[in-house]
Amino acid sequence: MCKLAVLIASYNRSELFKKTLKGWLDREEVDTLIIKADSSKREEYEGYKEALEEIKSKSVVYEISDKRSGSAKAKNRVLEMALQNDCRFMICADDDHYIPTESDVKGSLKILVNGSIGAVGGKVINLGNRAVDPDFFLNIPIADSLSKALGYIFLDVKHGPRLTEFVPAFFMIKGEAVRNVRYDEFYDSTHGFREESDFQQGVKEAGYKLVFNPYFYVYHIPIEEGGNRGVSLSKRIFGKSKANTYFSFKWYSKPKAVWYVLVSSIILMLYSPNNALEVMKGVKDGIKEYQSKLTRSGSSGNS
Repeated sequence: MCKLAVLIASYNRSELFKKTLKGWLDREEVDTLIIKADSSKREEYEGYKEALEEIKSKSVVYEISDKRSGSAKAKNRVLEMALQNDCRFMICADDDHYIPTESDVKGSLKILVNGSIGAVGGKVINLGNRAVDPDFFLNIPIADSLSKALGYIFLDVKHGPRLTEFVPAFFMIKGEAVRNVRYDEFYDSTHGFREESDFQQGVKEAGYKLVFNPYFYVYHIPIEEGGNRGVSLSKRIFGKSKANTYFSFKWYSKPKAVWYVLVSSIILMLYSPNNALEVMKGVKDGIKEYQSKLTRSGSSGNS
């Protein structure tokens, strides 16, 4: 049984992966690395293989593929590999996350030992500015209340440790809390927006609480290549509208979902007025995808 594993899915960024891997190798609390590496180039495949085969200080479980799995499928695969190896606790990180020695891994583990806590979120500190990525970090105590009232997720990554509604896309999870929780592959069509929120909502629906610890953090390395880079603002706005609509109808009652979609649409239009049409298209497609999901679920239940 592994005590604490780091789960990383990577695509076509072997050189970046090698740089951030060092931080995890230096953490004494981490005993296992679980990696799903996808590549579309031979040199990337060989780069991942070389980096992983050189690791001697920790247990390593990995898969390397010469084709792309998609974000959700890759994350589900590393999660399944972790559960198959009886990992008690896991850190979900991206390949562009570098963890410094000061990051509070031990403190987060102590929080997670509490039976009611399913995940402890950490802070992602950007070392550079992404060109287009309209997310909202208010860093004020009412951020969680606003998220519940308006349906658009606002994050407070300053105050804590504290119970919270959602955490950033870097967090530690308890194995028993996610045995029946998986990433929804729908979000691959929205450039990953709401992917982590949806997963965290699944943890809450399983009966667990989320905690945010501002002393648990990683640095985001600003390399705009590989992964899901090169997506225009209009496509991101469309993806965010589509994802938020699907997410709202998936998890909330219809009246609340309608309210959440209305408010989030207004927020996105105010943020990017020139892309108001993309917001409306996103709402339409999000509802269509949710209805298709219901139809598929009904068909499965009747078969």
